[in-house]
Amino acid sequence: KNIRIRRKLDLWGLDNNDYSDKPYDTFQERRVEALLRAARCEDNLYAEIAKMALGWWDRVDNDVIFETIESINEQQARSVVDLAGLLGMMYRFSDEPEFPDVLRQPIEDSILGFRYWEDEPGSDVMCYTRESLSILFHTCEILAAQLYPDSVFVNVEETGEWHRRKGERLALDWLYARGRRGFEEWDSDCSFEEDLVALSHLEEFAQDEEIRELAAIMMDKIFFQIAVNSYKGTFGSTHGYTLTPSVKSGLLAVTSGISRLMWGMGIFNQHIRGTVSLACMENYGFPRLIQAIATDLPEEIWDREHHAPHNPNKGVNKVTYKTPDYMLCSAQDYRPGERGEGQHIWQATMGPSAVVFVTHPPCMSEKNAHRTNFWCGNRVLPRVAQWKDVLIAIHDLPDDDWMGFTHAYFPIHAFDQHVLREGWAFAQKGEGYLALTASQGLDLTTTGNHAYQELRSYGEQNIWICHMGRAALDGDFHAFQDKVLALDIKFEHLSVRCDTLRGETLAFGWQGPFVRDGKEQPISGFKHYENPYCVADLPTKAMDVRFGEWIMRLHFDK
Repeated sequence: KNIRIRRKLDLWGLDNNDYSDKPYDTFQERRVEALLRAARCEDNLYAEIAKMALGWWDRVDNDVIFETIESINEQQARSVVDLAGLLGMMYRFSDEPEFPDVLRQPIEDSILGFRYWEDEPGSDVMCYTRESLSILFHTCEILAAQLYPDSVFVNVEETGEWHRRKGERLALDWLYARGRRGFEEWDSDCSFEEDLVALSHLEEFAQDEEIRELAAIMMDKIFFQIAVNSYKGTFGSTHGYTLTPSVKSGLLAVTSGISRLMWGMGIFNQHIRGTVSLACMENYGFPRLIQAIATDLPEEIWDREHHAPHNPNKGVNKVTYKTPDYMLCSAQDYRPGERGEGQHIWQATMGPSAVVFVTHPPCMSEKNAHRTNFWCGNRVLPRVAQWKDVLIAIHDLPDDDWMGFTHAYFPIHAFDQHVLREGWAFAQKGEGYLALTASQGLDLTTTGNHAYQELRSYGEQNIWICHMGRAALDGDFHAFQDKVLALDIKFEHLSVRCDTLRGETLAFGWQGPFVRDGKEQPISGFKHYENPYCVADLPTKAMDVRFGEWIMRLHFDK
């Protein structure tokens, strides 16, 4: 008897679009390329905006715009992002003779009827509290009010001028808080895209000079943040919030197209809202200094950061170690033992798809409907510490944890070589090496949806260690393996003492300090930034960003 089995797989096509790990062409050339690729996307408002920017008026699909207007009128979950696009469309193109007249009244009605903040009448599924969505609401309120200053906005029966004052006050509060203290959703690729949609529209169209200039400064800060924490175009940082495809591959990351546009490294993919918003700008002068930082690969970069927009004693302390052959990032001692909310705590990056990280999954699904899922986030957060090329992650799961394991994303298809040897998993990509082990042992999954991309380790108490290496320091791949296997490592319940390839000894546990060569190594209380390009206290009123003979000062003082 024949049995038919059907299996549904997620497939992504990137449309003959090669990943770029080196800068190329000018910004203006990449700008046209970004718009051309975005215009080919289907059922996406921002694709229609790209067509207008290219002058492809005969190809504009009014039905897509009408469907977007309908979703905004229904105030669906993320309709504020589309409203920002519609407002930008009106500012940029409504005076063009080719602009479809049939769109004008529906767009105006949608703008005048929108619910612009949670204190206004109405009940909907829109999220007002998420950091990046908040600034989108304030941006939309400002731009809508400027378009219709004397009109009555029907939801609150107030004029546009009233809305403008309110939107500007809330926007300034948001801008100054993030400028001085950083982001709650730190290094979030999907949040940064939404931030840049909002900020690019404010910088281009806000009539208030303070808001306009501060929006440009915050764009500089976000680009600097992405540049420092990217490896050859892949934003492989730890993230305060992210999506499953983004952590599994830089090819699918939300900011990849933005990086490609701004400094020529990355890939244009399905995420076009930020790319189109930036490509349509005419006034913003992207600093060459940031492009230089994004493409800089000295022998080593050691970056420490602290982001805490609401409370300087909380937030995240994070580190990034980058060499010409890899990048290793982590959030230090971030709320260990607490329930996670989709935070991506650590990652090793050797290429856009050659990424490795460990999580504690709450379920078997990897769908983004679960903010914390099989690969994204942790049900119970680990305690992590990192010293440059070595990382220790300690997991203490509850006795009744129904999954009962932690696991590593280890995509063998993305490596040049991989070896499982004496309890270690080794990987090579180019001239970079990685070694990973767990105190409870690890096994490569060879069946099911995650075959040959998962290392699973069972046990409620577990310690993972990751060593990174380079051919320039450690010889060939086999020599690297031998050196790692010769290291002295002692596991004890929820603590470990281990040697490193650089002749150091590290000690770390579920409680107590992180010790390097007998001395306590700080894992909290960092400055806002401390790296070769910028040193700034938290909170900061000004950041000096340097590269070579260039210097750029970002002011966050009223």
